[in-house]
Amino acid sequence: MPDFTLTNPFQLSGSRGYIFNSNTLAYEAAQQSVLTAGVVNLGAAVSVGNFPTVQAVTGPFQTSGALIPSSGQVNGAGNNTLITPSSGKKLRVFYASYNPLLAVEAAFRFGAAGTLFLRNNILANSVIAKDLGDFKYLEGAVGDALLLNLSLAVNTNWTVFYQEI
Repeated sequence: MPDFTLTNPFQLSGSRGYIFNSNTLAYEAAQQSVLTAGVVNLGAAVSVGNFPTVQAVTGPFQTSGALIPSSGQVNGAGNNTLITPSSGKKLRVFYASYNPLLAVEAAFRFGAAGTLFLRNNILANSVIAKDLGDFKYLEGAVGDALLLNLSLAVNTNWTVFYQEI
């Protein structure tokens, strides 16, 4: 795994008023936060200014960038393809919702025979939505498209925030 590097680490410089230091029982110049040029390499233990040593950081990193919003409308009974990943890639879904214009049973799935998720019998003009929160997602296999499965041919609006990795 390669080392990760951050540029412009946070360093303290300059003054902004005074603060009372309970250790010395005296007023001292307060410091103001300023970004200055520099590099912190998280592949090894490092120290930045007066901050404690940062230990080497290991583990999975989300490096695929910002979420991609996508939305549209489908109306076929059965599987309706929403998003197809590029060759050799897979989809990570962070938010998904659907809104049928008539009553229907609907669910998302990855691939034509994948497990149905967010499955509901829903009334007309109701919204089913799932925001998985920070650092949580649903992920399909490499090459699996995201599908919306409908029990009837009903116009259904959908929205998904995802990443392709």
